[in-house]
Amino acid sequence: MKDNALLATFRRRWWVIVVFAVVGAVLGALPAPEVVEEEDQVRTFTATHTLLQNDTSTAENSFSAISPGQLVLFTTTGEVPARVAEALDFGGNPATLAAQVSSEFDGSTGALTVTSNGTDGAQVERVADTFADELTSYLAERQDTIYQDRLLVALDRLSSSEADLLLITADLATDPESPVLLAQQGAFSRKYSAAFEASETLEASPPVLGFTTLQRAQAVETTGTESRLGAPQSRSSRAILGGIVGMFVGAGVVVLLSVFDRRIRTREQAEEVLDMRARVLIPKVRDKDRDQLVVHSSRHDALSDSYRTLRNVLGFVWVGESLDRPPVTLVVSASPGDGKTSCAVNLAAASAEAGQRTVLVNADFRRPRMTSAFGPDVEKPLPFMLEDVNQLSANALLTDPGVERLRLFDLSTVDGEAGELVRSTVDKLDEVAALADAVIIDTSPVAATAEVLDIVPHVDAIVMVARVGHTTIAQAQRSIAILRDLTTVPILLVLGGLKDQGANYDEYTDVLKKGGETRRRPFARKQSVAELESPEDGATGDLFDGSDGPRLENAE
Repeated sequence: MKDNALLATFRRRWWVIVVFAVVGAVLGALPAPEVVEEEDQVRTFTATHTLLQNDTSTAENSFSAISPGQLVLFTTTGEVPARVAEALDFGGNPATLAAQVSSEFDGSTGALTVTSNGTDGAQVERVADTFADELTSYLAERQDTIYQDRLLVALDRLSSSEADLLLITADLATDPESPVLLAQQGAFSRKYSAAFEASETLEASPPVLGFTTLQRAQAVETTGTESRLGAPQSRSSRAILGGIVGMFVGAGVVVLLSVFDRRIRTREQAEEVLDMRARVLIPKVRDKDRDQLVVHSSRHDALSDSYRTLRNVLGFVWVGESLDRPPVTLVVSASPGDGKTSCAVNLAAASAEAGQRTVLVNADFRRPRMTSAFGPDVEKPLPFMLEDVNQLSANALLTDPGVERLRLFDLSTVDGEAGELVRSTVDKLDEVAALADAVIIDTSPVAATAEVLDIVPHVDAIVMVARVGHTTIAQAQRSIAILRDLTTVPILLVLGGLKDQGANYDEYTDVLKKGGETRRRPFARKQSVAELESPEDGATGDLFDGSDGPRLENAE
């Protein structure tokens, strides 16, 4: 995770850190549990008996049959615990005694420690000393047995080689010149010399293995030491410490949440993962403005002007393009709830506001919400049959949403399946475009339905809407990949839901002071040349035909 992305994550989820810090501080400030009085505690003791290896210089020879690991093993298993139980007149299982004891051998110093724990100081001393004594005795006996076995083997080898030498010497006395007998005599002599030297070495160096007591066990009281951790005693100190710990825990939780969060969170992240610039940024929408028309002449704020910006950006897209019809713009999203319908509605209103005859087409027949954005009083199409729609002209199917120079083409009330209604809408696109200066289509999410795929080949630009905190990266990537496979027209990324977008918007308003009061001058909408030249009385400036006859016919 990049540093800027991490900082953005902390800014977005700062409250998580605060909550954990507060909880930690509250828990730390709670009254500490009462310390149990010493007389009510169970007293515990430990005692250690320390043994020192007698001769470390000969340890390799003496311990050839006993490794350091075996020394520790012999302490608590096998014959030693049984000897200890007998020495202490313990009638239970010797393993019970062994469970109270631990041992450790340090090869660098030759020290062997035997430690006992219990609730009786005198008893733990006796147990540790007895285990150490019996271990020493057992090791000495074991080593002596090993030594005697080796010595016996050496003496047997010496006796055998001596007998062989005597026999070959007797044979040689009868035939002193025999080369075979002379060679055998030499071999037996060398064998006898080696056996004699080995036996002499063993006899001259008896085992010195063993341990000498360096320090006998002394009981030390360990009652309650494991619970005394040195924590702050004052409630304020514990609260501060708890708050710090909670803050770090909260930061860790934030990092984990960011790792597993697969939604788009920032503009930078969206541009990086989608490999395209966010051409227009839409502020976070308030509840009262959600799915509503916000672009009108009396409103100029960050939200409404963001759609005007989108209108202008699309205008730059058409510069230099040679189209044989008015441009058709498709507004899509990766998933439901990304804000595509709001974008389509307000983009259409912004286009009409700029003086363009605009038709807003609904192609989302699974969740049609386009018309409702204009209010409950908007004229709705009659419930035609699909056969009637195919016979009627596009002009006859337009409805007036109450916005100047804007008309709606919506077949959502027509009886038919979604796929059939989409195909009928596509069949009318050329006819609709001939009646207007701009056509904007609101369709279903790319990742949700397949109907949008029927429309893509017939449009001149695509507006891809994504919403911060809602659109997942995988859905957006998959949707853009599908669109790029189907068409080569421009795809514009519009990113909505940005909390800080337009935060300094009011800095660009004129502030006038009059009579000690401060008031804001409202924006004045620029009038087009057509409006300035329109009739004075009763003129609406509407570029569409308002007669009772077929709408938009002879509109020029």
